[in-house]
Amino acid sequence: MSEPPEDRLEDVMALVDRNGLVALFANRVRARVLVTLFYAGEPLTAAAIAEHAGINRSATIEALEALEPFDVLEVDEGPDPTYAVDRSDELVEDIRTLAESATNRLYDGPD
Repeated sequence: MSEPPEDRLEDVMALVDRNGLVALFANRVRARVLVTLFYAGEPLTAAAIAEHAGINRSATIEALEALEPFDVLEVDEGPDPTYAVDRSDELVEDIRTLAESATNRLYDGPD
């Protein structure tokens, strides 16, 4: 079987780089932050998120900043801001559904 042309591979790579899902979950820290906020059920400070997620605070802050363009978090500004997932947001609901499906698949196998 012949290899695809080099320009075709570059087109695919460019599409992958611009994909929203790739940007949203560009690293495991962002996923851990989101899952921590789903389980928390209440707003948390960056320090609390870091502690519950098992990641350092600076990585947590970077992940929170990287999540800003997706507008999935509610932020209560103040001396020590708190963060929560915006449970009324459609994308948050989709992420929650995906997280539950992935967890079920991991532990129970496919339906």
